[in-house]
Amino acid sequence: MSTIHRGLTVTVTVAQEKLEEVNVLLESLREELVTRRRLYQEKIPSTFFISWLTLPAQKYAAEELLPARIILLTSYVGRRNNHIQELAVFLSDQIDKVFSFSEEYPAGEMDEQSIVRFLKRKSIPQTFYSGFKFIRTEDVAHERLLKAAIFDFLTRQKQEAGFVQQSPLQIKEKIEAFVNSRDDLREASKRISSLQKDKVAMLVPLGIFGVVMLTSLVFLVLGIFWDSIVFQIGAWILPVFLFILAGLFVWLRINENNPHIANEEVSDDWIREIVLRERNRVVNEMTVIAPLKKGLVRRVFLAVTLRLISLVGYFAYIPTVHTARWLQMDRGKRLVFIANFDNISEAYAHDFVDSDNRSRNMAVIFSHAAGFPATKWLVKKGYNHRSEYMKGVRAHQKITQFWYAFNTDLSVENLKTNRKVKEGLFKKMEDKEIRQWLLNI
Repeated sequence: MSTIHRGLTVTVTVAQEKLEEVNVLLESLREELVTRRRLYQEKIPSTFFISWLTLPAQKYAAEELLPARIILLTSYVGRRNNHIQELAVFLSDQIDKVFSFSEEYPAGEMDEQSIVRFLKRKSIPQTFYSGFKFIRTEDVAHERLLKAAIFDFLTRQKQEAGFVQQSPLQIKEKIEAFVNSRDDLREASKRISSLQKDKVAMLVPLGIFGVVMLTSLVFLVLGIFWDSIVFQIGAWILPVFLFILAGLFVWLRINENNPHIANEEVSDDWIREIVLRERNRVVNEMTVIAPLKKGLVRRVFLAVTLRLISLVGYFAYIPTVHTARWLQMDRGKRLVFIANFDNISEAYAHDFVDSDNRSRNMAVIFSHAAGFPATKWLVKKGYNHRSEYMKGVRAHQKITQFWYAFNTDLSVENLKTNRKVKEGLFKKMEDKEIRQWLLNI
């Protein structure tokens, strides 16, 4: 089974006047989760998170009205077809009821395969990030149990005479013997066979991009010495790519001279309504959806940026973020950002603005959204970026009427530490490495 994390985003337009009815339905589904959470875990085992919400109509460039929408966003592990099939089987009634408010949903009775086709047809591309790559849903509980059991075992061992005189290797061997003695832990001795293959699969797009650009550079040099049509054509790829990027930057700089329109302050009641939903001890969710600033270059530049970011997603790591995605809707005129993260949204958002480096990184994406801080050459601040960034987040943050999380009480670091414990078992290591490994327990 694939251990790659992915995202699915399905959206349809809906009449503005129907939003209240859809909201009531989604809220009722959210309330059912109190008693059905375990059933969700059993029936859609590929799913880590589900966010289901409505989006009111918004104005683009103060003139064009963007339609109201229903949006379903899932974070899952494994194959896309398998995940969609699970959703269609288990959530067929809910999907039918919610999306039937839209004229884009097929009329008549929908069977499971019809729902599968609908979800595929209405899905849109995105740039997806996972902070705990290659961990399956079934791994979460097992690795948590494994670490807790080893911790309890070592706690008991410390009471025995002579324990502190044992070498790191002897302690590790005792832990491994203990794990093998328990039927519920013995699975830890198995390796995830697809892990290396999945790592390579994630790097393939970046590898292809790198090979194409490097080949173009080689052709550019070889074209000096050999007159070949292949060299001449291939040599143009890298220069054209760099020329397009430079052109986009200049075009963007011209657009940045447009008058900046700041976001209006939102009411305290609105903020309280959002924060009241962040009730989990560890993991919570936020969705920010904003029209872009006026100008075709904003839509094009953001689209190119998101594609390039997706190429290096394997190397990205944000310690507090479980999953996140960025995408554009309505012919690129809307930016959608959704994150499942540790802590609450106020503290989470501040993580990105209380550091100049992180705030510059965020500007690459969010500076294109209406009301967010103005920039010069994309990254140089035009004024107080921190307060304006937070104002922009709150102004465009949406209430997620339905939110499901497979795990709500283990942080990203908890998940990664539990995985390190498992990976170290039955692995040959030097004493120094074993000491470091034991610190995870």
